[in-house]
Amino acid sequence: MKMLTTQLTGKFQQIEEKETLAIEEAARALAQAIVGDGNIFVRGFEEMQAIEAEMVEGKETLPKCQRYQSGTELTSIDRVILAARFADHEEATAIMQKAQAQGSQVISLSSVKTNEDPLYKQADFPVDTKVTDSLLPFDMERICFPSAMTALYSYYAIYITVKEILSEYE
Repeated sequence: MKMLTTQLTGKFQQIEEKETLAIEEAARALAQAIVGDGNIFVRGFEEMQAIEAEMVEGKETLPKCQRYQSGTELTSIDRVILAARFADHEEATAIMQKAQAQGSQVISLSSVKTNEDPLYKQADFPVDTKVTDSLLPFDMERICFPSAMTALYSYYAIYITVKEILSEYE
């Protein structure tokens, strides 16, 4: 358990050190939607449905946050958050492109394998969740791929920053 804690702490520190600006910019975009007439739509894929559930049904949710549904009509004052294991996720990329074509800004929460990954290169506010491989050695293999945990950490960093921005606005 100590190795897991050490590895997770390291990933959280990488996010804090390298993604602070992206998190702040994403939070500002979300705050603009909240203060204005916009909505926040979220879609999580595979294990990242945990982020979607936390944002929509959790104890601490952002105002105006709802699940993204296929066919949702978006505007330039809406924001879309896409959470995927990796930044090359095809379905998330298709939704991002559709949302941007409708004028919405997109925040991506995903691990970046290369700088060419579309959710990293094309999202308005990409946040790299830093898990590209399993963390722990075990019996000639590696185990423990905590992508949802680092994405939740990233979401809460954004959430806290949005709350700070909104408190200054009031």
